[in-house]
Amino acid sequence: MQSTNELNGGTVNQQNPLKKWVIILGALAGLLLLSTLYLSFFAKPVTNKEYIKVYDEKESLRTELDNLLAEHERIKAQYGDLTDQLSAKDSVIMANAAEIEKLINSQADYNRIKKQLARLQNISQEYVQEMDKLYQENQALKEENTQVKADLETERQNTATIQKTNEDLHAKINNAAVYKAYNIHSAGYNVKNNGTEEVTDKASRVDRIKTSLILGENSLIDPGQVNVYCRIAIPGSGKVISMGSSDTYSFMHDGQRLQYSCKQAVDYNGSAKNVTLNWEIPSDDKAIKGKYIVQIFTDNQFLGESSFTLK
Repeated sequence: MQSTNELNGGTVNQQNPLKKWVIILGALAGLLLLSTLYLSFFAKPVTNKEYIKVYDEKESLRTELDNLLAEHERIKAQYGDLTDQLSAKDSVIMANAAEIEKLINSQADYNRIKKQLARLQNISQEYVQEMDKLYQENQALKEENTQVKADLETERQNTATIQKTNEDLHAKINNAAVYKAYNIHSAGYNVKNNGTEEVTDKASRVDRIKTSLILGENSLIDPGQVNVYCRIAIPGSGKVISMGSSDTYSFMHDGQRLQYSCKQAVDYNGSAKNVTLNWEIPSDDKAIKGKYIVQIFTDNQFLGESSFTLK
């Protein structure tokens, strides 16, 4: 009996711990069920609201970033080639935009992204300010260049006008700075044994053909020696009486070499000067009858002519 009871008692003692664990496990299962039910009916709506809030914030940040980049591209297009001068700052803006894009995609902290975006907005504003400054400076340079070009054109025109005036004045001076001859007179002369002479129109009595003139006053001509040439044309033939056919008795006029009959070197100082040129008829020669044409030249110009007739 005793051993049976001990046996029964031992069995009861062995079964009581098992029952205890069954009860504990059952309680845990009940708690798990209640937790599941609670999360199903109460916790899930809260999680959905947070998810929607985060999503909206992320999209808002992305929209701000997209608007900023779109405005940045618009500014670049507006200023054209000037943007090349701020390429370094443009690179900073694009690098920051790429970093913010990564933060948005990685679900980073909203405030962190917001700060990064605010910093990028400041950099973008600085970019616009610097770009506007460059534009103003460029416009000022263009206006300055336009003014410089206008001033240069005005100066060129003034210079051309002055040059034309000087050329006209120089031409007038050149035209005025010429020798002028007055009272050109030519005639045949008979020279007596005592050296005196008298005018004659008898060809047989002519020993000398004399031409006299006044070289007029002109203060525009530099003082110096001037050659005065006399060309006497033989009546009928037009051939010029000359001391010889070589170039020794010739001078250049308008690109032509002309023979002269006689010449006189005159010291000219701007005052009027009396000039006399004589052609002595050789003793073995005689003057012929007819009209003689006498022309007077200097080295640079034709002074005038006269004529006389021998019978």
